[in-house]
Amino acid sequence: MSLWLLSSALPPDGELADHLHWLLDRLEPKAGVLWRLVDEGYAADWFCLAASGATEHAVELDRPLLTRLLALPGGLLLDVMGED
Repeated sequence: MSLWLLSSALPPDGELADHLHWLLDRLEPKAGVLWRLVDEGYAADWFCLAASGATEHAVELDRPLLTRLLALPGGLLLDVMGED
């Protein structure tokens, strides 16, 4: 079993959408390679951890960002957790 974990170089307390845009900017040029890996049996997912504060409980992913995600393999998995 092999596993690749990718993370952005942005501050961890930034918006999830900003991190995804950063990653997509680097992965979209390799879309063909990623789809070939999935065709060969590899699994791909976008696993995102989002922590919310007491006053903010929303993660915003707009349509253009979701469209970009759909162009690459993998399902979008969101793990949203509170302060505690």
